Amino acid sequence: MGLDKTIGRKAVSRRSFLAGAATAGTMAALGLGGCAPRVQEAEADTGSGGVEPSGAPAWLGNAPEISDIAKTLDCDVLIVGAGCTGLAAGATAAQLGLDFLLCEKSDHIADNHWDIGAVNTRFTPEDHQIDKGRLLNELNRYASFKNDASVSKVWIDESAEMIEWLYDLMSPYDISCEVDTENGGDGRAGGTMYYMPFEKHGFVYSNPSFPGWPFISQNPCFQEVIEASGKQILFKHDLVKLVREDDNAGRVSGAVFETDEGFVQVNARKGIVLATGGYAGNPTMVRAINPIVPKCVTAVDFNQNNTGMGIKAGMWIGAAKDVEPSAMIFDRGGVEPGVDAGYVDESDDAIFPGQLQQLGIGSMPFLKVDRHGLRITNESANYDAICHAAAQRPGGVWCEVFDVNAPQDVQVFQTQGCSNNVWRNTLNGRSVEEAYAKEIEMGVIQKADTLEELADKLGFEGANKEAFLAAVDRYNHLYDQGVDEDFGKEAYRLSAIREAPYYGAWFGGSLLTTLDGLRINKNMQVLDNSNEIIEGLFAAGTCSGSFYSGNYPVYLVGNCMGRNITFGRHAVRYIAGDLD
Repeated sequence: MGLDKTIGRKAVSRRSFLAGAATAGTMAALGLGGCAPRVQEAEADTGSGGVEPSGAPAWLGNAPEISDIAKTLDCDVLIVGAGCTGLAAGATAAQLGLDFLLCEKSDHIADNHWDIGAVNTRFTPEDHQIDKGRLLNELNRYASFKNDASVSKVWIDESAEMIEWLYDLMSPYDISCEVDTENGGDGRAGGTMYYMPFEKHGFVYSNPSFPGWPFISQNPCFQEVIEASGKQILFKHDLVKLVREDDNAGRVSGAVFETDEGFVQVNARKGIVLATGGYAGNPTMVRAINPIVPKCVTAVDFNQNNTGMGIKAGMWIGAAKDVEPSAMIFDRGGVEPGVDAGYVDESDDAIFPGQLQQLGIGSMPFLKVDRHGLRITNESANYDAICHAAAQRPGGVWCEVFDVNAPQDVQVFQTQGCSNNVWRNTLNGRSVEEAYAKEIEMGVIQKADTLEELADKLGFEGANKEAFLAAVDRYNHLYDQGVDEDFGKEAYRLSAIREAPYYGAWFGGSLLTTLDGLRINKNMQVLDNSNEIIEGLFAAGTCSGSFYSGNYPVYLVGNCMGRNITFGRHAVRYIAGDLD
């Protein structure tokens, strides 16, 4: 059976995705308003290679020259970006009575996630108090010590206070705070023996309106606090550049935005907090500085407004950026047989080929093989582990194989983080057919009565088909003997593939965000290339750096959201002199 290698790739771009494939609900969830840039950077070559005449990388370009300022606004503190980080900063500023403005590129606040990592809160079980030193060094180990430990320590030391603040802020909604104790605690973290403390917090309604989905969205709560203080979020304010005094040698005193009224300059007397997100929505930038992404990613699960504008604006006035790239990639980008990882074309607005944001069963430690039918690595590890490994294999994708007993298998696997929803909810008491009827109908999950038929449906031919069948046979042998002699996977995460119907699906990574950003110190102050403070400029959230390198520490569940809210608060409190 021959496969068309262009399946799912016909004339697909960000424009066509927004025009056709995405529903209104998808667009709201991703925050897709106003994706197309409206200001051309001066002399910018938007290709992925080469440099500007000024010596700037082509992806960076040069700051635009703006002479026609239609309006000027003044404040003490300017916050740029209305995602969880900027909204948390805004709510903090409102409670402190600061004179601030919050500007947002889109016409609405961003959606939010619900897993909030925090350390040793009053909700942490008494018998599972977290070893802060061990946790700090776990973050250092993930980042190969390319992070700034003093920055990482701010989250560890201040996240408990952040949870208390959130609890008080959301208490009018009759909520409770729950710590996920399904994860960690027993050392069964998978792969290698990662440290996995109880740190994932979630705020839930006591009487949820939507059965099965009890989580409260904190971002609208932040917005209510801001508006109750008499402030309004300035929507449709698209950051164009920062203003730095003394020919980019002095303090940062303002920012220029493109609006429906023309260019607006906002001057900030005490400080500017960038909370503009990463650059996952900028293919040119991704190709140039995060090359592992197009080698293994097939699916979009990021806010496409996150085009790296805050990072670029900071660098235009002398800010330093993390040297090493990192991204949050989950192993859930299900695609049809024959589809490779990577952008669908070489354009500056290209998109990835997958039509599913996430297919959760991809995080299960079932057998995973490459295009040649060969097993790739230990399937029991961080979400991005198989993605990174597959990037070194043909097409950058992998095939996951399981049988009718998958619902029982995943109860034994007990994976960590949000992937535990697969065993706890999606496949709990349901068959594969019941849980994934849509994906089977789409042709993303293939079903067959024999392994030979499954191999054909998955696109294996000739020697590759023989290798695939041999890999399944070998895997069954490893399961029988209870020892993974090939890649060292834990015995409890091995499973048999012997009972029909059989299932298989091709996967790449699902990109949630990039994580490398502007270098900061422990007070979120942005640093220049000499590691000196740029006065007046702060960064928090995924436009900031100094925390990650190379990967996302997924076993420290919710650490990104916890960091973002903690750092947004810290930056504003530091400006206000509210920290001890």
